[in-house]
Amino acid sequence: MFYFWLMLIKEAYQAIQHHLQSLYGARESSQIAEMVMESITGYSRTQRLIHHDASFTDNQEILFDQYLSELQNGRPVQYVLGGSWFQNMFFKVNESVLIPRPETEELVELILHEIKQTVSTLDQSCKLIDIGTGSGCIAISIKKAVPFCEVWAIDKSSDALNVAKENAEALVTHIMFRQTDILSESKNDSLPAFNFIVSNPPYILPKEATELSKNVIEHEPKEALFVTNNDPLEFYKAIIDFSAHHLLRGGLLFFETHEKYAHDVKNLLESNDFEHVKLIKDLQGKDRIVWAKRTGASL
Repeated sequence: MFYFWLMLIKEAYQAIQHHLQSLYGARESSQIAEMVMESITGYSRTQRLIHHDASFTDNQEILFDQYLSELQNGRPVQYVLGGSWFQNMFFKVNESVLIPRPETEELVELILHEIKQTVSTLDQSCKLIDIGTGSGCIAISIKKAVPFCEVWAIDKSSDALNVAKENAEALVTHIMFRQTDILSESKNDSLPAFNFIVSNPPYILPKEATELSKNVIEHEPKEALFVTNNDPLEFYKAIIDFSAHHLLRGGLLFFETHEKYAHDVKNLLESNDFEHVKLIKDLQGKDRIVWAKRTGASL
């Protein structure tokens, strides 16, 4: 895109809205425009309204053209900008990791509440593992909020772990990272026992790929989205098997789920030495989180 004059801030915002409406609709294209303009100018929405007649610099216009081109090709705005906000922290993201979702923040808030209820003193054991950590947003957010807790994070993907490690370093958190495929190493004797296990695992069947939006299926990592067979509970079963060897008696297991599988996950936990199994809806009223306490013999 070439102009004989430098664009005004208000013109750039309107241009993003205009060019993306056919892809995302009016509301989402406006949200994307807000994110892009804040990234380019450094202005908050209020500041941008005050300075709406200010012109871009040459470098800002070059960046604007680059971002708009990528967005028009369907690349998610979080990947275009190189990061995403989660729990009031900025996490680096790229195509190696899923983009953090708001409903996962609800999962983190629940876990933090339960840790603080369960671990009443600093000398009590507090070990947590995040299985399939991706960007590390869950593990890092928990460690920042409860620094006395020892937090581990595992993922099959070395590229994802590299992103998570960068985020941990940038956000000054110490996380114990390990590359592990939970499907092939569910017993994983090299890992310790934990008081808390959390996971937002893949649950989408390969045949359901057509139901996903184009920008998700073409850009987000498939191994973080899809099960490897025709069982949407594949990863939940493996993690429950892992918990038999690595979750202390009385420990808590937290899952994020798709609403159509939430009751299946609940039933799975109830049939595998878990009690007080709870299913929680997200802010949109969808069945989203299933969590429970482990019973049975102590490790």
